Amino acid sequence: MPDIHDRPPVVGDAVIRSSEAAKIAENCELYITDPPYADAVIYHEITEFFIAWLRRNSPEPFDDWVWDSRRALAIKGSGEDFRHGMVAAYKAMAEHMPNNGMQCVMFTHQDTAVWGDLIGIFWAAGLQVVAAWYIATETTSGKVGAFVQGTVILMLKKRAAGERTGFKQRLLPAVRQEVARQIETMMHLNDTVQASHGEPVWGDSDLQMAGYAAALKVLTAYTRIGDEDVTSFALRPRARGEVTVVDEIVQQAAETASSLLVPEGLTVDAWERLTGIERFVLRMMDMETTGAAKLDNYQNFAKAFRVLDYARVMGDMRPNNARLKRISEYASRDLTDATEIGMTRLGQLIIALQQLLKDTVAQVIVEQLRAEMADFLEVRPLLVDMLAFIERKAPESEVRSAAEVLGARLKNLRFGE
Repeated sequence: MPDIHDRPPVVGDAVIRSSEAAKIAENCELYITDPPYADAVIYHEITEFFIAWLRRNSPEPFDDWVWDSRRALAIKGSGEDFRHGMVAAYKAMAEHMPNNGMQCVMFTHQDTAVWGDLIGIFWAAGLQVVAAWYIATETTSGKVGAFVQGTVILMLKKRAAGERTGFKQRLLPAVRQEVARQIETMMHLNDTVQASHGEPVWGDSDLQMAGYAAALKVLTAYTRIGDEDVTSFALRPRARGEVTVVDEIVQQAAETASSLLVPEGLTVDAWERLTGIERFVLRMMDMETTGAAKLDNYQNFAKAFRVLDYARVMGDMRPNNARLKRISEYASRDLTDATEIGMTRLGQLIIALQQLLKDTVAQVIVEQLRAEMADFLEVRPLLVDMLAFIERKAPESEVRSAAEVLGARLKNLRFGE
């Protein structure tokens, strides 16, 4: 941020401050910010750690700086004052940036509503997202708990002058189209690089996060959503639990991205017939075969597939050692009709595989599946596909063998048996 007064720079200027944001007097071609959100990162306190470390022997040119965290001026909290402060800060930077200037914003959050708020902040500041990347930024470092592991890097420019109105029924197809374009481009580059260097550029989490990027890029180009001016929309109070049209579009974008990422070994037809929790389990099973173990992958895909309680199917939730439950680790209470996975066909297959591992006769298991599934003959090909997938992807050899046996029995089942 440019200097605001005729004084040495203050370390606390690194924290965006609503009270002085409007006083920026110099233009700048590039702004780089890492904003807080809802006190998720308390930057004014973190700054004081570095002040205590560096102030006594600061190198040039920092030896002329005033070492102060400016704690009282930091934008903090999660209410309306926070959003208004964020808008004031980004609007001031946008107004003191040339038309060809850029802003780089580093942002990390899992909540769709938070991304909706971020869109509103950029709207009200007159900014448009033109590019986005998702990068891994965290390691375990002794942490315990469900910590977010990645950061989204957003590039913004000034929104073009003039009115542009968007409606939900038109925005959703535009967002889906942008998601598909981004996914196809990134997957093509992945294939090209993998053919030359043996490994792709992006992983599934990067591709899935392209959904957020598409929503940001499409929505921030508009000045009105329906009958509402985006600035008014961004600044109006938000009711607790309210789901806005922006929240819906961002969620749809993430779902669209995830629906395009069919795991290796499953057909598109089979993938389209699966429920959200089934897609989540099979997608993450596929990712685990590549060594993926970051919790944020599971968090992002659970949100995209609208999984209500992904923790129930997790065997480990450490930040860098996350994994699904193994087939043998599911307890009976995990697979009842009252659970998300228990009421699915995949849940019934997990029970069937557990029974087969306990030496239940395969034909008995097939008869149980037939009795429990009213549409057994119709879904039999889907069951065979899922079992073939488990046969290739399950980490336990005994489960792979059981899936092979049960899959073969279902595949070769003759009419009338």
